[in-house]
Amino acid sequence: MINAARVGVLFLAMAMAAGCSDSRAISSSISDRFNASGRKSIDLADAVPGPWSRVCVLGPYSTNTVARQALGFDWDAESRTNIERDDGIALLLFVEGDDVVAYTEHPRSDGDFTNLSGQCFARNAAWFVQINRPETGWPGLFPAMTSTTRNLSARSARP
Repeated sequence: MINAARVGVLFLAMAMAAGCSDSRAISSSISDRFNASGRKSIDLADAVPGPWSRVCVLGPYSTNTVARQALGFDWDAESRTNIERDDGIALLLFVEGDDVVAYTEHPRSDGDFTNLSGQCFARNAAWFVQINRPETGWPGLFPAMTSTTRNLSARSARP
């Protein structure tokens, strides 16, 4: 019997392979994985299959200028998304070369990436842990800094 999560991941992989960016499916996959960890961590490399080598984060009220600074090339975030006017989301841009191959407007309530606005992370470093009392910023997701942190997060995130 095939479980619903595997069907969702398969659908997401097929949509991305076809060149489509199904924003809701990507966000849903991220939310499902984050919730399955007990809301402790998320590995975007596992949650978002397909051809991407880095993920860039844009926080609320980001403009095309902010997108250009993060990406290193022009991408029209203002007309394609609601990030310029919606403080309830973070925009995750999945990039391969000089192309955004997929993106999602991810609700902050399902894993808050906004402390990372303007930053990009290589696919092999796209593992994030929930920190409820950060030294700076507000509670949310932060990069798992070392393989030790990643292993500890993975163990504590298992249901």
